[in-house]
Amino acid sequence: MSLTLPPLRILYVEDNPLIVFHVEAMIEDLGYVFAGSAGSFAELVAGFDTFEVDAALVDIDLADGRTGPEAAAWLQERGIPSIFVTGQLGVAAEYPAVSLGTIAKPISTQDLAEKLEWFRRNKSGSERD
Repeated sequence: MSLTLPPLRILYVEDNPLIVFHVEAMIEDLGYVFAGSAGSFAELVAGFDTFEVDAALVDIDLADGRTGPEAAAWLQERGIPSIFVTGQLGVAAEYPAVSLGTIAKPISTQDLAEKLEWFRRNKSGSERD
């Protein structure tokens, strides 16, 4: 008898709805569940109880400023691992303690697939970029 793990539920914290729509399709095409999105840190906090989430993708600059690192730290405090999705790789590198790694924009399906797998591995042990 084989044991199949349920697909991980991925939240995306990103303020650009076109990017959210594109990444939502990529997440689902890769066999994960898109758990929703928030456009700002404030929106994430206000709506967090409505999400069922295992992991998050987080942009650096959100609708309420450069609050992505704060959002990732807040999620981490709640046991939700994050990966930054940004064009600002230098800024993301300043926050290694709150993110498993970084996906550079524009996002490739291969890079997203590789990084999403880190979430599953992170459930059994820590692995960082």
